[in-house]
Amino acid sequence: MREEIERVLSRYASVELTYEAPFFLEYVVTSGSIGRSFDDVFRELVGLGYQPLLIMRSGQEVLRVFRVEVREARRTMAYALALATLAAVAVSGYFSTLSFHECLGGGGDPIVGSILAFVLAVLVPLSLHEWGHFQVSKRMGIPTPLPMFIPAPLVSPLGTFGAVITTRFLPRDRRSLAFLGLSGPLAGVAASLLLMVATLRLSPVVRPEELVCEVMPIRFIPISAYLLLALGAVPLAENEIILLHPAALASMLLLLIHFANLLPIGQLDGGHVVRSLSSMELHRAVSLAVPMLLVLLALLLPASYGWLGFFSILALLISGFRPHVGYSNQASELSPRDRVYVLAAYLALLLLTAPAPL
Repeated sequence: MREEIERVLSRYASVELTYEAPFFLEYVVTSGSIGRSFDDVFRELVGLGYQPLLIMRSGQEVLRVFRVEVREARRTMAYALALATLAAVAVSGYFSTLSFHECLGGGGDPIVGSILAFVLAVLVPLSLHEWGHFQVSKRMGIPTPLPMFIPAPLVSPLGTFGAVITTRFLPRDRRSLAFLGLSGPLAGVAASLLLMVATLRLSPVVRPEELVCEVMPIRFIPISAYLLLALGAVPLAENEIILLHPAALASMLLLLIHFANLLPIGQLDGGHVVRSLSSMELHRAVSLAVPMLLVLLALLLPASYGWLGFFSILALLISGFRPHVGYSNQASELSPRDRVYVLAAYLALLLLTAPAPL
């Protein structure tokens, strides 16, 4: 381990070993600079299975290197879960579509077409979300496994609990962490917005007495959907309601799920973005404060925000109490321009996906 690491570091700077453990080494840079060539050092060490962590101590560069066990990608499992999720989403789409058509007395679009629209509304944004994370990780040179989709037939209204990508390496620097946090939501939200606009056209405008079943009024929708309806995307006359097509409802649910994932808590995507813009201590304070505020909001408006209060507490319990180390190059900073872009993109995503009470 030591020989291999020092062979890499010697090409960029002179270092002195100050601490050694079985899976951890610490070096002080005595001449030259690791920071100036950190992108190359990071790529080489990660390629060999080591996680570098560059910090500044009393104005001196200190490099900590950890051995990381890289597990072999389980492609067969990833493909099997993807197929199972496709089937689970199709089953959920079938039951949602059946109920939708029964309320219309058997009218509406063909059932098969409605199921296909539902499947696309669920899986396209989810897949693009994970694709965004996957591409950013690959570009950083981090070994990245395929996403693992989570089927949830009949348990989730969408037929899935989403997907996860697990990598054992930290992003390279602040900028990489920001892009990693934003890449998935940007792709997923864009897809859900486009699909919502398209599937709203499949949602019939009816009078309540025309329906042959009882329908449950929706208490909240994403702000983007609220604006679309306010701008007349679906014209409504007096005493008329919109019977949301299952695919349109799925698109709105995906936008709300993206909002929950964008909360600045722990290891959520929103937590990554806030950590890239702040310190570990500030991130931790925000991770604790946001769930408290959302629980208060849930108590005041339980019909609209009860789910969000529950989710925020769950996210806090899972990852919010652990310190967010952030990125490998602890000495890195975001440029003023990048800081503005990251913050603007993050706020825009929050505003588009935030739930608005009806």
